[in-house]
Amino acid sequence: MKRQASLLGLVALVALGSCKVEDPFIPTPTNMAGAYSAREFVMADSQAVHDWLAAGAMLNLNLTVDGKMTGHLFLPGSVTGNGDFDADMAGTWLLAGSVIQFGQAAQTFVREIDYSAGPDRIIGDKTFGDSLRIIIVLRK
Repeated sequence: MKRQASLLGLVALVALGSCKVEDPFIPTPTNMAGAYSAREFVMADSQAVHDWLAAGAMLNLNLTVDGKMTGHLFLPGSVTGNGDFDADMAGTWLLAGSVIQFGQAAQTFVREIDYSAGPDRIIGDKTFGDSLRIIIVLRK
């Protein structure tokens, strides 16, 4: 469990490393629009931290200024335990303050997470149930 906490702490530090206290970032649809890809994509449970990118997972999102979204989510069978999962991420995105929410027809956990908007990055971190935590760091 100590190793898990250390790894998750490292992911959080890497994700937030570009923030400057003296230069606050104010997200807008214009500065958040763009092409993003997952640079960190991990799942932690009570047993271990699983690096989904290293296992072959992929998440790419293209956000437009008018709130539209395209993209792709791929999870290999080694991640799902039930065979490969492929999803079209076409849908919408909404910025409320510094929180981004995604909506798409595909039934994925991606739309169940509230994401934090930052300069050239989007970070999602949510615990499902008692012990399943997913952390996603998307960068332009």
